[in-house]
Amino acid sequence: MIRSHRLSTIQGIVLAILCFAVTAAEAAGDHGTPTEVPIWNWTPEQIKDHVNRVRAGRDLSPKSWPNGAKVAVSLSFDIDTEPVWVGFQEVRTPSYMSRGEYGARTGHPRVLKLLAKHDIPATFFIPAMTMELHPEIVPGLLKHPEYEIAFHSYVHENPLQLTEDEERQIYKKALKIFEKHVGRKPLGFRSAAWDLTDATIKIVNEMGFLYETSMMSDERPYMLNSYGKETGLIELPVEWILDDWPLFQISWPTKHVAIRNADDVFSIWRDEFDVAHEEGTLFMLTMHPQVIGHRYRIKMLDRLITHMKDKGDVWFATHEQVARHVKEQAGL
Repeated sequence: MIRSHRLSTIQGIVLAILCFAVTAAEAAGDHGTPTEVPIWNWTPEQIKDHVNRVRAGRDLSPKSWPNGAKVAVSLSFDIDTEPVWVGFQEVRTPSYMSRGEYGARTGHPRVLKLLAKHDIPATFFIPAMTMELHPEIVPGLLKHPEYEIAFHSYVHENPLQLTEDEERQIYKKALKIFEKHVGRKPLGFRSAAWDLTDATIKIVNEMGFLYETSMMSDERPYMLNSYGKETGLIELPVEWILDDWPLFQISWPTKHVAIRNADDVFSIWRDEFDVAHEEGTLFMLTMHPQVIGHRYRIKMLDRLITHMKDKGDVWFATHEQVARHVKEQAGL
């Protein structure tokens, strides 16, 4: 009897925990997706509902780019420094910290020197803690009104590990630091994971962002939809082949090793740009000073920018400028 009573008590506790987990999932916006059920047992409605959480909406490609340009080019640099290792990669030893420091100490000045050489703008996505660890970075960027400073997390945390309330509170904390250093609110949002939770779009809209840039449904700008409805957020899509990290970086914690020859990456990015030019669309690059800032890589980027400028009909712009132009042309 005692054993039976204990067993029923344990079963009751387990049932209560399971009920709580289901309730929490529903509260988090899971919308009935059976996460513990194999995908082949999902109904068509459940699969559609899951896929439609975040989806590409209407194409927002403008009829024309400013100054008669045929293609828009927008370069961005994620100044992640130590936070990318402390936060996302979850390694905190001195060697990894020094790799992050390289981005601020050596890579970033090289990036600025190259931009000045070509007299072109760029967008800088900066985690709040990079601003705190390297307080000289933002004042240097603010001397150049042609640069944009945009939002990129608190300490490069992985939002997929957060509840909705945690994600909201962390972004609020990051925004306070951002405004302290920059003196204004950011208009661009880039997820530290290049991924969104069920709550991210809602939070980003609450905080008044103009555009989001973490999704990969197209190379052209588009309206970001959620559950079939327009969110009002302009998506400037990214792509891993247009990011220096997977092509060049070494990350032992994630077992990622990619020390590529610069000519290989140049050929990928050049051909991507050339087709974007033929199509008259948008070409965006995502780079990191601690990655692209190494000597042979910055030399390659110099070659690429020269190749693009040689076309003669290229509009170099920040992400904000692209988003504003797209919004105006779409009548939003």
